[in-house]
Amino acid sequence: MKNIYKILLVFTTMFYITSCSESFLDLQPQQSISDDSFLLTFQDFESAIVGAHDQMQNTNWFGRYSLLVPDVMGEDVKQNASANRAKEWAEYNGNETDFIPENIWRELYEAINITNRIINSPFEPLSEVQADYNNIVGQAHAIRALAHFNLVNHYGQHYTFTSDASHLGVPIVLQFDVASKPTRNTVAEVYQQVISDFNTAIGLMNMDPSNAGFFSKEAAQALLSRVYLYMEDYSNAESMATTVINSGKFSLASNANYATQFLDGNSSEAILEINYNLADNPGSDHLGGMYKETGYGDYLPADDLLNLMTDGDVRKTMFLPDANLQGIYASTRVNKFPSSGANIATDNIPVIRLSEVYLNRAEARAQSGSNESGAQDDLNMIRQRGLATAPDVTATGSALIDEILIERRIELCFEGHRIYDATRNQQDIVRVNCTSTVCTISYPNDRFILPIPDGETNSNPNIETQQNPGY
Repeated sequence: MKNIYKILLVFTTMFYITSCSESFLDLQPQQSISDDSFLLTFQDFESAIVGAHDQMQNTNWFGRYSLLVPDVMGEDVKQNASANRAKEWAEYNGNETDFIPENIWRELYEAINITNRIINSPFEPLSEVQADYNNIVGQAHAIRALAHFNLVNHYGQHYTFTSDASHLGVPIVLQFDVASKPTRNTVAEVYQQVISDFNTAIGLMNMDPSNAGFFSKEAAQALLSRVYLYMEDYSNAESMATTVINSGKFSLASNANYATQFLDGNSSEAILEINYNLADNPGSDHLGGMYKETGYGDYLPADDLLNLMTDGDVRKTMFLPDANLQGIYASTRVNKFPSSGANIATDNIPVIRLSEVYLNRAEARAQSGSNESGAQDDLNMIRQRGLATAPDVTATGSALIDEILIERRIELCFEGHRIYDATRNQQDIVRVNCTSTVCTISYPNDRFILPIPDGETNSNPNIETQQNPGY
């Protein structure tokens, strides 16, 4: 698969050139580094896993597009008059030649390639670093799982789109082979690999990281709660969420600290997030730059979303009035990532936080009907953290599920969840405060997912005939 493998060979080689020791740099020319010429020492593995985590920071992964696209495809975001970036996907008229599906595909498979080198290495560490080495390999399994999970969400319909999840997902890549031209695996197969990798990671990771910017055992468990929820395996979703909640390592950010939790980073509820600082901030290319007046400002909060929030709810403080917005575009901007001035774009971007874990458990309990009072309690935790005087939840049945899904829209807005929550619940997208060329997108829809990029279909005959319908 030329696009996955040959491009990744160049990127991975460049990664190791910049990550390893000077003595390593002198070994061979960049283009001819062999598989046995790097990852020679434990320190090389330490550098490699930092590089794998850095890959998650890429603008085409958690840095921007992999979170932006699922939100602009929904109804909680409206386009500004000057919207440019990701506009095709907000308007459902993108195609396989667009740079966004190409770049997301490339960068996530690059991450997989880096982690495969770590996982498949024959290196045998000294006994005194065995535990640290196991932790690194566990983190590699977790990143590989997350990359495959994000890929299958972008390029394959949701798990229950077919009764047995036999529809096409993405290629599962577990080995580096420049000559390989794999086919797309089914969504069921991809999910099983994701679960396997996360469980392997949980068994290997044995250390608490220095901050939430690195994978931990609890981060893998938290993400598994999301995976199982998407599969409608509600028992396992509840179990994984409960394990994280009961670990005692995290607590919901207080009402007073809520609005600045991403600006400050590493809050009490941060389980896994993408860290940015003054040295590596991406400026206007940061996810927050898509919403900020001082960035590109392409996207605005839809009135429909704002109207879901009760006055006095701390989450309403994440929006600021802007007198320069006029007409249908007036009058509010997203301020969830509020960094400014010399500190612009240093907000940490959440991958998963405790708020979502509570909502995952609430939905699992409500959807299964096994513990509606527990689902109400979980929902109360999130709602009353936002507004202490919010009344207790009394809804049951489908009304309770509806309230949980609304709470997900409020709590997790602009964090890359909306299109997945809508499609897995078979909901239409109805843009009440519509500034797009497309205001209603009915479920099911071929365009709820991205096309396989033409760079891949043109280079791999086994995928050439496996393009997503509608492209």
